[in-house]
Amino acid sequence: MKIMKALKNLDNTAKARLLHELFPDEIPVLIENLKRVCAEFKERAEHYRSTWDFGLFGFDQWLKFSQQTAAILEKYEFNMLKSSKVFSDQLCFGYSVLFVNDRIIN
Repeated sequence: MKIMKALKNLDNTAKARLLHELFPDEIPVLIENLKRVCAEFKERAEHYRSTWDFGLFGFDQWLKFSQQTAAILEKYEFNMLKSSKVFSDQLCFGYSVLFVNDRIIN
């Protein structure tokens, strides 16, 4: 019998996988939101740059995370919709997970 770890003991990838498994009907909505935000961030980059006020990362770094996320979505979207493993492994690896987590929270 496999025993699940406590939520506080899961890493980002395991939490994303669990999220996908618990809310499979919400994953397409989340992916569409991520795609929309990435596109808007790119289109309105100069506006966001001029009003940027996020102390943890500079605008250029956040834009890079957005671009990385958009590229991942473009390449893996179909498989992410079907597989919690692909969803979690692709979106929650590296620093771009900070961008993805921000979008999940917001």
